[in-house]
This record gives sequence, structure tokens and C-alpha cells, in this order.
Amino acid sequence: MNPIEYASLPRDSKRESETLKWLRTLDEYSKFEFIWRVLRASPSLGLPLVKRGQLKHVHLEVILEYGLVYGDASSVRWWYESTVEGLGEKKAIQLISSHVDDAPLIVEKMLYWLRPQDNQLKQMVENLRAEFASKHPDFKSTRSTGIHGTSA
Repeated sequence: MNPIEYASLPRDSKRESETLKWLRTLDEYSKFEFIWRVLRASPSLGLPLVKRGQLKHVHLEVILEYGLVYGDASSVRWWYESTVEGLGEKKAIQLISSHVDDAPLIVEKMLYWLRPQDNQLKQMVENLRAEFASKHPDFKSTRSTGIHGTSA
């Protein structure tokens, strides 16, 4: 199956299910490579494959990191939701937190969407909010993608 051809077709739940069934027969790297290529060509078709494709943590981390940088302020949530089940909320929040110094726009985008239910995770997010506010008190951005804010 050609990932670019798959990415050029409209979303179809039957084709998606058949593709996922086929992907489960592949080795981990081949599965990741197919999903990655679809994702790069068409995030709206690739993200459902990510969510249901049973990828290893390392691949989910790569996908989340890519989405944090290249997802815009509204679509970054979809990248998070597509990977968080496989990564776990704690790991996903840790990955986001790792960018507070070098890529504040990533953290700002995700702080808007992070609403964990677990008290421990809520505390992690609140700590991240406080750290972000102390390190970037005047952070402003007119961008919705990338890693750095824009300042006046």
C-alpha cells in the first residue's frame, strides 16, 4: 500500500479499518514508516492511524514532538490526543514540560488544552503553568506554529 496514495484519498472508515488491520501484520518500523508518511502528507488521515495503530512509545514521542512544533494552536490538541493514550498523560506532560526553556510557544499552545482529571497530573500542569509564567512573564506570540514566540 502506498502511503502517499492513501493520504490523497478522502477519509473512509472502512478503508481506515482495513489499513489498520494490514498495519498490524507489519513489523514495528514498517508500520511507523507508513503512518509517518501518511501523517506528513495529511495529518487528518494520519492522526486516526496514530491513535489506533498501536505504535511503540518511541514512535509516539516522535509524532507528538512533531505535532507540538508543526501543529498550529488549535490542531496541536489533536496531536496530543492521538498520542496520549499510548504514551500516558504523565509522559506526555513531561515531554511538553521539557520545552519550557527552549520552545515556549509549544508549552503555551499546550497549556491551553491540558485539562487532566487526575489530581497528581493537575498538580503537574499547575507547576508547569507557574514555571512558564516565571520564566516567560511577558511572553507574547503572533504565531500559531513553530517553537518561539514573537516579542514586541
